[in-house]
Amino acid sequence: MNKLNRLYALTLRRTFPGTRSIALARYLHTSNKMSSESNDVKWNDALTPLQLMVLKDKATERPNTGAYLHTKDSGVYHCANCDTPLYSSNAKFDARCGWPAFYEEVSPGAITYHRDTSLMPARVEICCGKCGGHLGHVFEGEGWKQLLNLPKDSRHCVNSASLNLKRD
Repeated sequence: MNKLNRLYALTLRRTFPGTRSIALARYLHTSNKMSSESNDVKWNDALTPLQLMVLKDKATERPNTGAYLHTKDSGVYHCANCDTPLYSSNAKFDARCGWPAFYEEVSPGAITYHRDTSLMPARVEICCGKCGGHLGHVFEGEGWKQLLNLPKDSRHCVNSASLNLKRD
């Protein structure tokens, strides 16, 4: 079976109490859900169904729907599951990609990087360094350093559902 036959997209439409219908795109990953070594991860009971689908099942929230897409408040973005600090609001920028974008994590080791071959070309998946929850993907060499005078030419494209902002 070739790679194109193994790749498929499934759109789930779910209505969560108190919110509008949300479509989530899910892709077949080489490691479809959390890896076997992370089976002992404790998932926060306060997570919404959307947060659990993003963090645990590697779903993606619809573009331009996330709570933190246009947020300009200062503070630190933490993992919605384990409360680990992940990104400073100082590293956030408007990439107009439909998801919050950051050029670097708050500290080395806060994020782990994994090869994601679910789509072509292959991408780099980013996860919480502590609990392994899925955050999104990172893209390098898109020209952001020159366009916006950023320190790095890196775009961490992160699902709002995987984050909680602790404002200063």
